[in-house]
Amino acid sequence: MTNDLDTLLAMPLPDLADDGFSLRVVDKIEARELWSERLTWGLPALAACLAAPFLPLRELTGTVVHLGPALAGSAALSLAAAAIILTLSLEQRFHESRSAL
Repeated sequence: MTNDLDTLLAMPLPDLADDGFSLRVVDKIEARELWSERLTWGLPALAACLAAPFLPLRELTGTVVHLGPALAGSAALSLAAAAIILTLSLEQRFHESRSAL
């Protein structure tokens, strides 16, 4: 029995007919990812476009002009921006390494 089992396990498996199944699965995955990206970026962009006409632009620009020089020299904001950029770049590298496998 063990010799027969070893012989059976040592034999290569026959090729299976794919009939486009793999391509259909990949197409479905790509469509879901595209839909997810559109929801992730499209809805906030749409909301921003809809809210833009109702924003008090004079008050916002006055505040930005007043706070601009103070924010430009802020060490805390520089460190926060560096942390965000580092996190996003590491996340991108992680996704690239996962997709390469």
